[in-house]
Amino acid sequence: MSETIPIVLGPAGMISASPTTVHQELLANVSATNPGYTANLPGTLIEDISSTDVAAILLCNSALVELVNSVTPYGANQFLLNQLGQIYGVQQGQDTNTSVYVVFSGPAGYIIPIGFTVSDGTYSYTVQTGGIIETGGDSAPLYCLATTSGSWAVPANTVTTITTSVPSPIVLTCSNPQPGTPSPGAQSVESYRSQVLQAGLAASQGMPRYLKTLLSNITGVQPRLISVVQAVGGWKVIVGGGDPYSVAYAIYSALFDITDLVGSVISVTAITQDAAAEVTTDLNHGLVSGDTTTISGVTGMVGANGTWTVTVIDEKTFSIPYDSTMAPAYISGGELTPNSRNQTVTINDYPDVYSVTFVVPPVQSVSISLTWNTISTNAVSASSMASVGAQALVNYINSIPVGLPINLFELQNAYQIATASILPTNLLTRMVFAVSINGVLTSPQAGTGIIEGDPESYFLTDLTQISISQG
Repeated sequence: MSETIPIVLGPAGMISASPTTVHQELLANVSATNPGYTANLPGTLIEDISSTDVAAILLCNSALVELVNSVTPYGANQFLLNQLGQIYGVQQGQDTNTSVYVVFSGPAGYIIPIGFTVSDGTYSYTVQTGGIIETGGDSAPLYCLATTSGSWAVPANTVTTITTSVPSPIVLTCSNPQPGTPSPGAQSVESYRSQVLQAGLAASQGMPRYLKTLLSNITGVQPRLISVVQAVGGWKVIVGGGDPYSVAYAIYSALFDITDLVGSVISVTAITQDAAAEVTTDLNHGLVSGDTTTISGVTGMVGANGTWTVTVIDEKTFSIPYDSTMAPAYISGGELTPNSRNQTVTINDYPDVYSVTFVVPPVQSVSISLTWNTISTNAVSASSMASVGAQALVNYINSIPVGLPINLFELQNAYQIATASILPTNLLTRMVFAVSINGVLTSPQAGTGIIEGDPESYFLTDLTQISISQG
């Protein structure tokens, strides 16, 4: 029968055979092999047997349709998807622990070995790559992994406790200039399918897609935290998670010319004429009061160039102890250094040595308040609407790729789909969102539902930061 029922392929894949077609083919086959069977068997018996056979054949045909339609990355079952991944050299990501980059301060030349342990007071982290304290008294940011599984936020400047014993009289301190990267958990089938599709296109789509494929294969790297951006002067590679040497090697392997790499640049956009000049930046500066930063390249108010101890006003503004009331007005230019977003790794491809720079994206904490209402005359469980809807909002926020904005319409859609079984969408009459980023209430752009964040950062939230109420 499988040879006589044609395989018909439509835009969505193989089309199931109709009962009428199967019945006709069945009777034609029986007639060809058993001429005159209708004269020897009652019609009701023939109908009974043929109906049973048609049902069995349709079941087999359904299995065939499922098999044929699964031979594609778009619809492959788990087994076939893994096989396609093997062909493309893509392994499904396993669970990895929360990570953070830590800077150690102490006497120059002191080695920070692999396995050195630090803590934020709650969780412990071990150094994965090792390093050394340089001439200036600080180490390069060293990649550290949590010693326990799970996902949690690691705010900047919270990993400050050294757990490993340090010999006397060595005085060693540590801190994390940038927030850590929470564990993504084990990779979902949907995420892996997307990774396999990207790998299949890598060879035909050029360097950026090939590089994204290599980076996605690194344990601990989250696909949504990968971005390859064409910037002024070259390529800016943003990567969250993963061992920095593995990340650097992937970039080194994919990029045609590593001199085309550019890092993050935090630029000055304005400086006020005040007793303590206020400096505004285009990106979140990431500073805390008491930090020092060097400003260079300012034109007009050239007196603002130099190294200053800052007092933070908000995420993009800080003041410096420079009385600019009588200074020339700020015209343009200005850049802040050092920039803790930039991670530079040295690769030794004997006999040559190369420096590879990439950007580690900062995290932006998101809190959401949603007020909803309905015209339903039936009782609607507000607690159910909150618990089911909150998880949907968390899933949406935590799926947004690095650098992309929050879309209020996507938030609405996620909530409506999640709660449709409790309250039909046509009875949901009010949804008012209030979104805060890093504790600051942030409105959408005028005339849109788009809420912008820092273009090199990513959003993160959890159920404790979601508030849903009826009103």
